Amino acid sequence: MRVRVVFLGSLRAAAGSKELEMELPEGVKVSVLLCELSKVTPSLAELMVDATPGNLIIVGGVEIGNLQGVETPLVEGSEVVLVPVTHGGS
Repeated sequence: MRVRVVFLGSLRAAAGSKELEMELPEGVKVSVLLCELSKVTPSLAELMVDATPGNLIIVGGVEIGNLQGVETPLVEGSEVVLVPVTHGGS
């Protein structure tokens, strides 16, 4: 199945592109997608090791925390948007 991954913010620079299409097995979960992204785009490997605390992951317009987290299954044509959460303060 084909899945479209969209990178926003600093993840776009790390990925070297705005988006990427990946061919994955049917029913793969977000956790597997993140692992595969690390292999395909080595510059993202460090960012994807523990992606959920530092990034919002949106599948089909819904943040995965409102779904099944990294166990959220993907389907043919899923769009996964990765948004870095950056903040500052004292």
